[in-house]
Amino acid sequence: MAEQKDSSFREGGQKKEKEKVKEQVIFNSTVAAAPPQERWIKHYSSNHRILLVGEGDFSFSTCLAETFGSASNMIATSLDSPAFLVRNYQKALSNIMELTIRKCKVLHEVDATDMANHEFLRGIKFDRIIYNFPHAGFFKKLSRDDQLLLHRKLVSLFLKNAKEMLGKNGQIHITHKTNGFHKEWHVESIARRHKLRLIEAVQFCKDDYPGYNTKYGFGSDNNFDCNPAKTYKFGLALVSY
Repeated sequence: MAEQKDSSFREGGQKKEKEKVKEQVIFNSTVAAAPPQERWIKHYSSNHRILLVGEGDFSFSTCLAETFGSASNMIATSLDSPAFLVRNYQKALSNIMELTIRKCKVLHEVDATDMANHEFLRGIKFDRIIYNFPHAGFFKKLSRDDQLLLHRKLVSLFLKNAKEMLGKNGQIHITHKTNGFHKEWHVESIARRHKLRLIEAVQFCKDDYPGYNTKYGFGSDNNFDCNPAKTYKFGLALVSY
């Protein structure tokens, strides 16, 4: 094949062929196309290696994938099984199909508190690890303090695992409500205990992510009011605390 391609440039149509490949680079008879244009949506770039954790109906992942065009740098995960998702979330299947078409790796039954040991994820380093509205579940019979302990434990173990999976200049993003009960989770303090530094905390607006649905989770297809909320961005600490 290489000899045939080379000889075609020496035929009578040599000029035409040269014009065709003028802006292309040829290596061993393989055309190396220009890399796709970088695309952004808020804090996320199509060039980032992105891990999404705790997805509900995968609508946030799908929003990013549709913006980027190709989602080959993304891995989207859920704690739930495929059967649970299809049974409980009306748009889960269509979102997963869209992600798959756009080359996003979709993983099910991934525990955020032990994900660094997951057989597929182990050893991969990410530029962005995203967990939107982490929640340990609804425990009406437990006291407020006991519920807080469960939620804090979830955040703590997630951060512990995410830190192991973070690239040198990577960021861990937790989007979290900032009023009432949620204020008492003390996400920033938990991060400090894991020697993670707060880069910034920015207001979260759901409308910035077209198509994103904030699901209650745990089998509910209803959306919850995510206002007010912030996205907390954490990075590896430069100094010890």
